Amino acid sequence: MSIYVWFKYIHIMAAIIMVGTTITNGLAKMLSDRTGNVHRIASAMTFTMYFNKILMFPSLVVLAISGIGLTAILHRSLLEGWIFQSVIMLMALFALFGIGLRYERRMHSIALHSEENKWREMPSDYWTWSKISIPIGFLAMVVIYFAYVILDGRAEKPFLIFCRGGFHREKSIRVCLKPRLLINMLL
Repeated sequence: MSIYVWFKYIHIMAAIIMVGTTITNGLAKMLSDRTGNVHRIASAMTFTMYFNKILMFPSLVVLAISGIGLTAILHRSLLEGWIFQSVIMLMALFALFGIGLRYERRMHSIALHSEENKWREMPSDYWTWSKISIPIGFLAMVVIYFAYVILDGRAEKPFLIFCRGGFHREKSIRVCLKPRLLINMLL
């Protein structure tokens, strides 16, 4: 196998790990918060912090390095069209990761403190920080979605988009990014 194929596989695996970790962390936090159980919330926050350290951050770094490697192998510029858009989105994901990690560390320390003191309910600080962190995770998923849309559309392959009338086959990414169609996709 060529070095290009290796970089491509590594890049795809890093993206899968990053997306999977993002979804898993969000689900673990959401499900534990719904119970209100201090022990479950502390366990979920410990789980989130652990996976951020061993999976999320390394996958973002590998994604950046393998992406730069792929552009170098193909003799393309990082400032070129969809590649530049991908760089911007990756920088946004790094920023969102850093901001989200700050909030998650705070919530983790509150949850551990609550569990150590055998409190029956989480303090209001936890819920305040939680409400602030939810939009950050949602925004990260939106950036990931747009990365998929841009990278899927860059090859000009037909793909299906959902509009109010059902699924429609489109040839170009430009159609998908029109505000009216984007709103219809979300409805």
